[in-house]
Amino acid sequence: MHSATDSESELIYGRLAAWLAVNALGDTGLDAEGRPLNNIGALAFPDLFAGFCARISEWICPLWRSTLGLEVLNPELSGSQLVWRDGALTRTEVNRAGIMTRVDYLKSAIYVVDTTNRPFRWHKPEPLPDMELIQNLHQEFGMTDYFVMPLPFQDATRTSTLSFASIREGGFSDLELARLQMAARIWSSVAERWVLRHIALDLLTHYLGRAPAERVYAGQIERGDVTRIEAAILICDLRGFTAMTDRAQHGEIVTLLNRWFEVIGAAIGPHRGDILKFMGDGLLAVFALEETRAATCDRALDAAMAALAGTDALNADLAREERAPLGFGIGLHWGEVEFGNIGTRDRLDFTVIGPAVNIASRLQELTKIVGTPILASADFAAAATRTLHGLGGRRVRGLSGGIEVFSPLAL
Repeated sequence: MHSATDSESELIYGRLAAWLAVNALGDTGLDAEGRPLNNIGALAFPDLFAGFCARISEWICPLWRSTLGLEVLNPELSGSQLVWRDGALTRTEVNRAGIMTRVDYLKSAIYVVDTTNRPFRWHKPEPLPDMELIQNLHQEFGMTDYFVMPLPFQDATRTSTLSFASIREGGFSDLELARLQMAARIWSSVAERWVLRHIALDLLTHYLGRAPAERVYAGQIERGDVTRIEAAILICDLRGFTAMTDRAQHGEIVTLLNRWFEVIGAAIGPHRGDILKFMGDGLLAVFALEETRAATCDRALDAAMAALAGTDALNADLAREERAPLGFGIGLHWGEVEFGNIGTRDRLDFTVIGPAVNIASRLQELTKIVGTPILASADFAAAATRTLHGLGGRRVRGLSGGIEVFSPLAL
């Protein structure tokens, strides 16, 4: 009886580790502009997993199916799953909401592994467990062996599993099973590397916005490290928030705010805007210069109009719930801003500052007086190709002279 540490097994592990080292990490070098570049030629993570499964099937034992489950730290998603079967790869994402009470999870081998942090195995002719997945794979495809183990990540707070399945008569031998476990351990460090990077980018994106996340992850982390950029600024504020807060039941106002912010975010994101900050019942978003000033301002204006339409739809839902409608104001301005880190030594904020932000804020406040939900500055109106209606000059707080205001809506 061979052990999993005999010379043949160690040769397999060496080949597998070498293959992963090349295909997971790639090479180092310089890009066309002479900047350091890593991971040249490395496979994308799903392709890497597919290649890993193919090598196992070729070097260890015939493999029918393998599933990689990785928990991520995402407000909406619990994790992602890669399923390799007969050489074909599929990927699914698992929603976070309700995962811990779902029957298909509670009656699964993954649940057993998650709660015991130990491997689970079913193999024919053992009685079928009360687990829908194993029953279906056995009855529909003739699965004879199913083995799933937790991956030994250094971060024990994140669950991660790797399963192997066979349709071969007799399933996995003891030696094959030992080799599969060692292969999983070799794979583990590669998977954790991907998960940690994925979590870092996900969290930065959700808390800072897409463009700031990319800048912070790339190393722009020093206090005072700012870049001057041209951008369209959008500042949005909900009307009557104080009165709503006084009347609302416990937790109700948060739910309502999230519903409205979801509408505004759904308007800004598709037009490649970045929400940088939520400010109570309002938000600050930027549309960084792309291609031309006109195209950038058009994107910001389209986002503002989409926010208006989305709020109208939300108000229809609120009317059916016998709730009061929501009103808001949006200020739009084009200008140059400082984009980067400000704050204390141990608490930084990645945001935009400058006169352009102040003007957008004043325009938002003016919507209350003018009586229209969207106002834009003369600089913004001059750049945009969409039609905006001039509403004359207005005096605003903090500015010595008047300001010309425009609206996409005719008054």
